[in-house]
Amino acid sequence: MNFYLQVLLYAIASYLIAGIPFAYIIAKLFLKIDIRTIGSGNVGATNVYRAGGWKVAIPVFILDFLKGFLPVLVSIYIFNKNLHVSTIVAIITVLGHMFTPYLKFQGGKGAATSFGAFVVIFPAVAGICVLAFVAAVALSRIVALGTIIGVSLFPVVYFVLGKVFNINWPFDYFSYPNLVLILFIVAFIIFKHRSNISRMKKGNENKI
Repeated sequence: MNFYLQVLLYAIASYLIAGIPFAYIIAKLFLKIDIRTIGSGNVGATNVYRAGGWKVAIPVFILDFLKGFLPVLVSIYIFNKNLHVSTIVAIITVLGHMFTPYLKFQGGKGAATSFGAFVVIFPAVAGICVLAFVAAVALSRIVALGTIIGVSLFPVVYFVLGKVFNINWPFDYFSYPNLVLILFIVAFIIFKHRSNISRMKKGNENKI
């Protein structure tokens, strides 16, 4: 099969898998609610937590994480460690979560899925950004603030580790095309948090 056709088909499959709205499904099954009508209306683990607590939020987070993690992990082997392809697949899974075709393109904000996707190919960068996320949430008790700080740091940490210090474990992955792709998805994630940013400015953002 033609390489580019194979990438296209794999990207479409990844999008459809990542588009599965686990927050919506689990909230419907166990809470008997449409999560889009509760709280922030976000189809993600944080909103499920607010509606039903950790027992339903944790499975949502794990499943949203896996729908980014597994397609990217498999792409590493299918495309012979082509990091540009795997980075594109990572972005596709995040977009699939954000704009799910199963709910008229009304999806989540991409935090868990992006973590799952990028930890495969950029584990050191993802780890540092997760630490920043945890610290921000611990201090502020605002998940959205932690997410925004964590994803905003990602391209900075990627550049500093990969370009400045030449720390490219486990792959020799730094490239400017990858940096552009990362900036693209970071911009999308922050855009999806625009309502949270507005509430934080007003001082009425939800806390955990």
